[in-house]
Formats: sequence, C-alpha cells, structure tokens
Amino acid sequence: MTRLRKRWLALVAAILTGGYACASIQATGAPASPNTDLSFRSPEGSDWSGADVMTLVTWNLGYAGLGRESDFFADGGDRYLPPSRTGVVANRDAIAAWLGASNADVILTQETARASVVNWWVEVKGAVDAALPGYGEAFYADFRTRLLPPPLRIRNGLATYGRGGLADAELWPLPSDGDPYDGPLRRRYAALATRLNGPGGCWTVVNVHTAAFDEGAALRRRQITAVLDRAAAEAAAGRRVIIGGDWNLRLVGTDFPHTSKPEDLFWVHDFPADLLPAGWRVAADPRTPTVRTNERPYAPEQNYTAVIDGFLIGPGVTVEAVEGIDLGFRHSDHQPVRLTVRASGGESPPCP
Repeated sequence: MTRLRKRWLALVAAILTGGYACASIQATGAPASPNTDLSFRSPEGSDWSGADVMTLVTWNLGYAGLGRESDFFADGGDRYLPPSRTGVVANRDAIAAWLGASNADVILTQETARASVVNWWVEVKGAVDAALPGYGEAFYADFRTRLLPPPLRIRNGLATYGRGGLADAELWPLPSDGDPYDGPLRRRYAALATRLNGPGGCWTVVNVHTAAFDEGAALRRRQITAVLDRAAAEAAAGRRVIIGGDWNLRLVGTDFPHTSKPEDLFWVHDFPADLLPAGWRVAADPRTPTVRTNERPYAPEQNYTAVIDGFLIGPGVTVEAVEGIDLGFRHSDHQPVRLTVRASGGESPPCP
C-alpha cells in the first residue's frame, strides 16, 4: 500500500470515528435486551453426539486487530487502529483456521467483530462461522452502535459455538456503574448463557468478558457477583455450570519475566476467590500466559503477561485437563485456553 493511500485511509477512519462518536452519544450503552440484542442458531445436530467428556475453548480474538505488531492507546500505547488492513486479514484468517481445527465441542470467543472501522472493515465473525460448519451459535454484541448505517456501524462482542446439543441462549445483564469509559463508546455488559444437552444431562455454559479499567476492580467484583448469583440458580435447578472467558483479573499467580512499567499495569488485580460459592473452583493453566499488555508491540519477556482467561467450574463437574495454548500472541493480545471436563454425580434432567 502506498504511503499516500495509507494516509488517506487513516484520514477517512478518523472522520468516520469522529462522526460515530458524535452520533452515538445517545445510541449506545442501553441495558442489554434479551429480546432484541441476542441472535441464536441451532446446530445441525440437536442431540449430543460426543463422548462422555466435553472439550471447551475460550479465546478473546482482539477483533483481529491486536496481533503482535499492535499497540493500543487504552493500554498506554499510541494507536487507535491496527497498523494495517493486511495484518488484520492475516490475523482473521489464522484465528478462523485455528478454531476450525480445534475440534472443541463448545467454543467461547470475546471481541468477535463484524467488519467496521475498528479493524479496517475486516469481517471476523463471518470467517469464524465459516470455519465451524455444522455448529450452532449465539452472538451478543456488547460493543455496538445503534441507528447508524454502514460504514459507521460497529458490532463486536461475545460468540458461543456448539456442535451438538445446543438448546437455547439468554443474556444475563451485568452492572456497568463505575466503568471509566461510560461515554459514547461504552460497553453494554452482559454474560451470554447457553444451555446444551451434553454428557450426563443439561449443562449451562456462560461466556463472560468483564470490565477492564475500573478503579480497584470494584465493578469487576460486582459483575462476578451477578454472574455467580445467576449461575447458582442454574446449579440449583440441577444443571452443571461452567463459566468461561476473559475475566480481566489474574486467575492464578504468575511471575513471567517482563520490562513493562508499573504505570502500564494499573488494571492488574487478582480474581476475588472469596466470591466463589462452596463447591466452585477456578480452572486455569499457570504455565502459559493468556494476555499481554498493549503499551507497545509484543516482544517476548518485554510486555507484561498474565493468566486472565479461563473457567469457573460448578458442582458435578470433574476437570480432566486445562491447557493454555501458546501461539506467541501472533494474532491477538490473548491466547486460547482449552478445557476438558467430565460429568460427575449421576445424571441430571435434560434441558427444558
């Protein structure tokens, strides 16, 4: 791409972003609506056809715009947009290929983007959909505009894919008070809960992406409390519950080498284990970092890294394995985590 064309595209992006911000001050941030904001598509097979174990993957895709060459202004970097559209396309294709080859029964993704200005108009969700033929899916754009046509429209959020037994989906609205980005680009927080008939009966699998930059992680704590309250009701109804995603909190203590400055780690807090109900536990892999800071492009042992992506496991679930997948942060500022579980404690009723 010529230097003139790059400058022209950057100018267009800036104009569109400014227009979006002005036009959407009253168009975003409304509470999540279970009836209008959630899409759901059943898988080709309505019955569970897997083994007596279930595999799940969670991965924050970084809208395919936060590969290893990217930095980001909210984390102390300089860029508002990815370095190039070519890089976003390469990230998108690699993400879709990896997920398509993952052979997971359930896949949870965050920052799953439709084409928009934030990633040089590259369609990420459509590519992931195409890589997972036969899977059902539920999608909720927690970061979105309203009442705006393309190319100003933004849809970016949570997607859950299941290849068998996926029965239904619903949104669990989460608190948003205390979010420092409670302005024209604010997120509309909700957990995406899906129910599926899996090994041993009905499972509720919840996809979460909590706040990141709230003071003292106070909002994150309230969001986790809200999710666990709903999850406890699911467990009381006889369903096995797994909550997975990007918690924006350190799930396990790690000390990976880095040279990031303390001021770039303002968002880092530990997961509040005191909120876990009896019988619940964290499933995360302390050996492999799942997130890196974005104050600069990624360089091993330079950017701060931690484990903030993983799962909360409810009663009646045995964890066979949990593994972080080291992809070198090539295509996202997060890395995937794979979980293998088995039902324990007898059969539960099928999903309603």
